[in-house]
Amino acid sequence: MRNTDTPKDNMSDVDVDDVLAAMSQVEGYLDITPDNALALYRVALRHAQERVRLHLTVGEFMTRDVCSVDELAPASQVARLLAEKGVSGAPVVENGRVVGVVSIKDFLPRLGLPKQSSPMELVAGLVFGGHCRADDFSALTARDIMTAPALCLGPDTTVGEAARLMAEHGVNRLPVTVGGMLAGIVTRGDVVRVCQAFPVQE
Repeated sequence: MRNTDTPKDNMSDVDVDDVLAAMSQVEGYLDITPDNALALYRVALRHAQERVRLHLTVGEFMTRDVCSVDELAPASQVARLLAEKGVSGAPVVENGRVVGVVSIKDFLPRLGLPKQSSPMELVAGLVFGGHCRADDFSALTARDIMTAPALCLGPDTTVGEAARLMAEHGVNRLPVTVGGMLAGIVTRGDVVRVCQAFPVQE
């Protein structure tokens, strides 16, 4: 089950420090007219929202009920589970410890396609033949096809750092671990939703 909770609204409330920071950014003398007050508030709000962006951690919005697969699970079972759950990837675990991540990209080479193939390339391969080698999966397990080692985060990692790692490594999900044990997962969609919840006002 995906955690749909958004961070508390009061995290982006403007406080005295935000107002002081805003005042330091406004040039000239402030004669507090309604227009001046609104302008100051907007700058302070932008400062508060940026503060939230910098300090919000993945532990505050990660999904805790994670769809994971055992390292010895048959690859065909993994594919069926991902399809049933409507996710494109999942952590691979060994006794609760994350040992890798398996995603649709890990299946593609086994079907004769490059890892970066689009969904339509897979469809075309299936329609015109020559790419589907389903029999090859009969003896494979999650460990055989997963990407390892997994790139993991601690719950105290900031949302900005999570976004940077996703972009740098070209991944859409990052397991969150505590002492090597799976504690949650954060996806690119989670990061986008958090940023939408705290938009920087112009």
